[in-house]
Amino acid sequence: MIFELRHINDWSYYCLPKLEKKGIAHGFFTKKSPSSAFTGDDRATFLESFSLGELIVMDQEHGDEVHVIQNGERPARGDGIILLERNVAAIIKTADCLPVIIAEADYPMAAIVHAGWRGTARKITQKAVKKMLALGARREKIVALLGPSIRACCYEVGEEVRDVFRKECFSEEVFMRKDNSFNLDLRQANRELLAAENIDRIYDIELCTFCSNDIFASYRRGERSARQINFVSLKG
Repeated sequence: MIFELRHINDWSYYCLPKLEKKGIAHGFFTKKSPSSAFTGDDRATFLESFSLGELIVMDQEHGDEVHVIQNGERPARGDGIILLERNVAAIIKTADCLPVIIAEADYPMAAIVHAGWRGTARKITQKAVKKMLALGARREKIVALLGPSIRACCYEVGEEVRDVFRKECFSEEVFMRKDNSFNLDLRQANRELLAAENIDRIYDIELCTFCSNDIFASYRRGERSARQINFVSLKG
């Protein structure tokens, strides 16, 4: 499957068309899109543009809490959402952290997680998969999408971060030596979390938010308040 850049009204986003055809609506938005879909006209336009009835956006905490959305539950805080309800958009905001979409189209069930270094170290992506499996998703049917994030080429971190990942038994491959520093590879770390659950159908958009100045906002590049939104939903 190949990612495609699409435009709907004011919204510019990347998606996998073949996954959409299976009933999983989703998108990794660019900074040319509105940075919020949560209030007023932007909310109404977003819902209308993607034929959705409702959206869920939480206060993100760089943690590992994954909520299951069923029977009208609407969490206020957390970094992961699993959808069982249809026509509801689960939204994650990012500006260098990695958005991960996990889907089992035949169930159907879909999840989206906010995987910064703290959430990744706490294994939020693996925890989301475990919950999906416990709810009835079939391992062999699950696909995972790695959206735009800062990549190892640009993500220098301190020794204390490296120590955290070592303690949590990540491989040395999640770090790249660059000059006299270490750079973290969030994508490799999350691939390892998916591999730990035998999820091997992984589609990586391979775009760096720091490098792609014309496409994405980047916290580390100095855009401290800017965010992209990322969403997944189950079509009705």
